[in-house]
Amino acid sequence: MPPFKDEHILIIAPGSQVTLAQLGLPESFTPARYRFPTRMFPAEKKGEFEPYKIRERRQDGKPSNGTSAPKEDVEMKDAETSAPEATGNNEAAPKPENGEQEDKKDPAEGQDTNGETKKEAQQIFYEEDITSDEGAIYPLENGHIVDWPCFFALLTHVHNTLSPPFHTPIMLISQPAWSARDREAITQFVFEKFKTPAFCMMDSALAICYGYGTSTAAVVDVGKGKVDVTAVTDFLVNEHGRGIALEGCGGDYMTDRLQELLGSKGFTREMCEQLKRSNITEILPAGTPLPGTAATARQNPNPAAAASTGGQDGGPNDAVPRGPGEGTQTGPEGTNGEDEDEGVLDVAAIVSGNTSEFLANREKEKAEKSSSKKGSVDQSGKPIRLPNSKKEKASFQYEEYARLEPEKDAPNAPPRYIRQTREIEVGVERFLSATPKQKTGERLTSNILEDIATQIHHTILSVPDASKRSELWDSLVVVGNGSKIKGFTQALLNTITQKYVLSPSATIFTSELPSNFSTPMPTGGTNTPAPGQTGPFNTPGHGVNPLLVAATHSNNPTAGNMPGTPSMDPSMASHYRSTGHSQTPTSVKTLKPPEYFPEWKEHGNSNVPGTSGSAGMNNGPNAGPGGPGAPSGGHGMEEAVFLGAQVASKVVFVIDQGLSKGFMTRVEYNENGPSAIHEYSM
Repeated sequence: MPPFKDEHILIIAPGSQVTLAQLGLPESFTPARYRFPTRMFPAEKKGEFEPYKIRERRQDGKPSNGTSAPKEDVEMKDAETSAPEATGNNEAAPKPENGEQEDKKDPAEGQDTNGETKKEAQQIFYEEDITSDEGAIYPLENGHIVDWPCFFALLTHVHNTLSPPFHTPIMLISQPAWSARDREAITQFVFEKFKTPAFCMMDSALAICYGYGTSTAAVVDVGKGKVDVTAVTDFLVNEHGRGIALEGCGGDYMTDRLQELLGSKGFTREMCEQLKRSNITEILPAGTPLPGTAATARQNPNPAAAASTGGQDGGPNDAVPRGPGEGTQTGPEGTNGEDEDEGVLDVAAIVSGNTSEFLANREKEKAEKSSSKKGSVDQSGKPIRLPNSKKEKASFQYEEYARLEPEKDAPNAPPRYIRQTREIEVGVERFLSATPKQKTGERLTSNILEDIATQIHHTILSVPDASKRSELWDSLVVVGNGSKIKGFTQALLNTITQKYVLSPSATIFTSELPSNFSTPMPTGGTNTPAPGQTGPFNTPGHGVNPLLVAATHSNNPTAGNMPGTPSMDPSMASHYRSTGHSQTPTSVKTLKPPEYFPEWKEHGNSNVPGTSGSAGMNNGPNAGPGGPGAPSGGHGMEEAVFLGAQVASKVVFVIDQGLSKGFMTRVEYNENGPSAIHEYSM
């Protein structure tokens, strides 16, 4: 088989709302060139589908040039009937009493005497409405294929639009929810329909690892309506304990929560969807007071959750009188809660962190408070711009399509649409998108961040190799368009830290592995037991694990001869080898995105704390290649699955060329059938 070329490789990554596609590998990998809405419309013929909504439009008017031929035929018949009359043949004279004769004559004279002639005068036009989502069929729901004919029609539409040459290999990104039978059906369709010479089906979690350039990672893919949590170790996907299509934890949950909070103010779901994508929507860290609720935040450890319960000002302190006076929220007259805490230092914050940094931040906050009291201007007289997290109200641009009315001289013209924008102001509800819902029957005690953290903990603990678990905790990757909300990743890390992270201390060495060594005594080694020795102190968990002592003297060449240091038999080294503190993590970190892809680096990325990455977040049904609803900005590492697909395609199709069975050829498909794809899928 001749080697494949970069410009011939076709990549397709189906998603619940948007399908990414690209023909050819650029010199420097870029985001997907084509973004197809993952939906189709039923065609006129049953079983067929169209990529856009087809509308039928009827236009009244004079018959077109195509209807002039019957008029001439009628005139010819009139001439024939008048010729015998001139020769004196009275039998051939037209008879007015014949109804059929009148019906044939009236349309020729332009008279509309019955309903049938009006139908003949109407012209029927079929036009595509690229802005409509009416009657659309979505073949993918929460990663599962729910409509196979529609899904195959979508793949055909993508293939025909890109129009690849004959010698084109195909890379398809598979969802974790696809079963073995699903993969076989897709393989059969691709080989039979597209006649491709080579086909590779790659798991989405593994593709994300290729995009980040790592072999081991805990991948959290936040989608539209679900979350997938996968542990990848040494480029192998661990199926046991994998969190597949965890429903109710995706972007739709946050949209529903915003609609629940703002529905009474006239917000539609589309408004809440665009609000979620905007840069004013943010998830604040736990313990951060909401703007305008600083007084109640000091008494409530979780002001965001308290504000979501529906109480005024975000807390249950509404039953306390506001004052002034003793026993009130405001306190005695002439005093201010903020002024009283002016000279009080948080000792716990100083001990747990950097003292100088804490004091510097406190001085900065005092300067901001004093400047706000003086009129919110700085030393130069310019107004101070508060960050979004400190604004009680903020505005975002809402985009909508408006239909233009046809002009008077052209009443039957096709409809036209224009994009209109208007500003909408939102309060502190924009910070509560990840809080629990309050509807009857919904969860009341947990939120999506806690559910995702629980699934991550279960998935990592299910990895058979215990030595890899600590590495997975330090290699967390959060991707997916649902994670683009500012502060989502940082809030998830804070939730994991509060629920599962154990503070590192000397106690972690005492009980992880049973040891038959007692605590070394500084007695010249006379009381130092040898391996295998039994005694009253050689009970599991009694003494300090000798691995701690060995680690402290690992760089000392004479450590084996030091008094009080237990000597380890080389044959027993593997038996006493440490596997790390695998049951409970001591730290949680996210992987840093690669910096050698400039097209991906310059876009916003929500995985980096302090960046929003909300530009161009368009998962709507109208997102398409260059059409209405196309993203206004770039897409960052939340779509790292497509970056990994390009890297893997380069390795599998161009560099490796099938030596490691990275793809399935057409010859192998003809010999073994579609079931052989399991030997080649990655």
